[in-house]
Amino acid sequence: MSPSKTGIRTARFLQTWTRVILGLPLLAAAWGQTDSAPSEIPPGVHIRIEAVPRIATVGDPIRLDFYIEMPAGYRAEIPAMGHQAGDFSILEFLPGPAVSGSGQPGERPSSPPAGHHARIVAAVYKTGPFTFPPVPIRLLTSEGKRIIVSSPPVAITIQSVLAGKDSGLIDLKKQVELPEPSKWHFRLAALLAACAAGALAWLFWKRRRARASSLPEPPPLDVLGAAESELRSLLARGFPEDRQVKPFYVELSEIVKKILGAGFGVQTAERTTEEIMEALRRGTGRSPQEMEIVESFLVRCDLVKFAKYVPSTAEHQYAADAAFRMLDLSRRLLPAAQEVHP
Repeated sequence: MSPSKTGIRTARFLQTWTRVILGLPLLAAAWGQTDSAPSEIPPGVHIRIEAVPRIATVGDPIRLDFYIEMPAGYRAEIPAMGHQAGDFSILEFLPGPAVSGSGQPGERPSSPPAGHHARIVAAVYKTGPFTFPPVPIRLLTSEGKRIIVSSPPVAITIQSVLAGKDSGLIDLKKQVELPEPSKWHFRLAALLAACAAGALAWLFWKRRRARASSLPEPPPLDVLGAAESELRSLLARGFPEDRQVKPFYVELSEIVKKILGAGFGVQTAERTTEEIMEALRRGTGRSPQEMEIVESFLVRCDLVKFAKYVPSTAEHQYAADAAFRMLDLSRRLLPAAQEVHP
């Protein structure tokens, strides 16, 4: 083997493992500081990943299906993905426990989901060999023990969209420079117009500020009272059926997030379940039982919104009862939350 070929293979080997190592922070960011390091995969658990396609072009969506086979009584959870995993941009994430459809028209998975089925759709915007980094997986055994494992890395090759006679890009033409008019009075007129507009805007702002300062301050908004009215109005329409299940849980989860934000004094808007729970656990005076109720409710809503899970009537009632329990808890904690965020 010639030295040049040995050098190329060594460079590719180092490049591949460098990307794998750079993907490891994804594990720590997803599970937070409370989770332990990934463990060995226990007996009876098999993790299989199917990547379609494995050889793609720049920007092509790449579907990665995670099939997790587990013993009876086991459960698996995959944390929410960010917008980037190494060199891969995350386009879509379906955490499971089951994913409907293959994501491609007329295409079916090579085998049905076994135990737990999740999906990640990603893309790479440069060429070369890449490795999708390991993804953390939380296993809950039948005895209640939590085990953190990671999926194997997946090798993906990205080719250029140029092929055949179009193997080279056409150089950009030089920008045409237009002669600038030399008449100075046009510039002076534009400058005077800008100054006049600025003076008018300043006068308008000053007058509006003076008017606003003379108005009495509005009474404080009763966020929990408004949230309770929204909750009762939603439940008065009855439990959802068929296509109304997802909109119902989207609206229900948004109402509960308002309740948690007001009662616990944390920011909940535009945050994932993992981020909300991390903020709640940093507070004091909150029992593990209360945190379990909040986390269970948010996870159930996520399964309906993102995994197309259809709850039963009993689960609808459980979600409604949990919402009122969190409302009562937030009312008890509201004075402490107002001291933190006056």
